[in-house]
Amino acid sequence: MTAEIVYEHPLNTKIRTYLRIEHLFTQLSGLRATQDEALQLSFFSTLFSLLDVLDRTDIKPDLLKDLERCESQLVQWSRHPAVSDQKLQPLLQQALHYQTDLLRCGKLAVPLKDDKFLAPLRQRFALPGGCCFFDVPQLQYWLKLPATEQQQQISDWLAQLALTEQTLAFVLNFIRQRGEFTEMQAENGFYQQNAEQYELLRIKYSQACCSFPTVSGNRYRYAIRFMQLSEQDGRSACSNDIAFQLACC
Repeated sequence: MTAEIVYEHPLNTKIRTYLRIEHLFTQLSGLRATQDEALQLSFFSTLFSLLDVLDRTDIKPDLLKDLERCESQLVQWSRHPAVSDQKLQPLLQQALHYQTDLLRCGKLAVPLKDDKFLAPLRQRFALPGGCCFFDVPQLQYWLKLPATEQQQQISDWLAQLALTEQTLAFVLNFIRQRGEFTEMQAENGFYQQNAEQYELLRIKYSQACCSFPTVSGNRYRYAIRFMQLSEQDGRSACSNDIAFQLACC
């Protein structure tokens, strides 16, 4: 059975940041339980990358606005006789819950940024080769701690990010649900259309087509060009027609 791939492309800066953060959370989830020393170093590197993104962009106001949109949309749907209230009410309660918790908390991830163990490591990890043990002997010591002690500390750190992760997952899931996949054809490997204020494109395609999509555009207009790997140039444009599915969210 040929695998299907879903490629997502953001059409604005907000969604681009959301997807970066989601990607880093996914990496952390896969690395948090490892006992391999090299992968544990990758865990710290990923954690610090996440803190860097949260430092550069305060996503809290955007999350609150998106939660308000979710709440408004759910209330509208609840008035429709064909929509099950039993399914909507838990989602509405979640949206309200995340809004309340975000309003109560301060700037996201501040406790981790000020953590006495993590803060010096973060500075060293920002330098090429900066995590050598002669620079950070405390890290070498931590890596030799019992697994149960390590996992407890990791759980404590990630608990500081749980609200951000859960709220972001809720908002992105809501955004993704706005669009339904529709069959499309890229003639000569190319497709373009007006964006109509969409925020996210989701492109589902078969791995058997031996190509991959690239997207250029913004919230007004976008173009999809299917490319294939090329030994000479790294990648080159496809010239054949390619069937794919597109969801505009």
